[in-house]
Amino acid sequence: MTEFRITHEVHQSHPDIRERLTATTIEAINESSARSAEDAARVLLHKLAEIGVHMSEAACLAAIERLRSGKQLRFEIEEARD
Repeated sequence: MTEFRITHEVHQSHPDIRERLTATTIEAINESSARSAEDAARVLLHKLAEIGVHMSEAACLAAIERLRSGKQLRFEIEEARD
């Protein structure tokens, strides 16, 4: 299971961030199901930005490819480092 880490500050400002990340990721996958993985990654990138979460395009692509291959994602929350 691949872990995508988000910072503690995001979790504090959005206490339901895990649910929002999951819902947003599912929405992006459904919206872009007929698109290439690269296009789907861009959709995910923009949808995450709408909820205040920033991931690199490479990380979004990895997430899309993992989900399309039937594997799961897990979002891990860690404290931000200075």
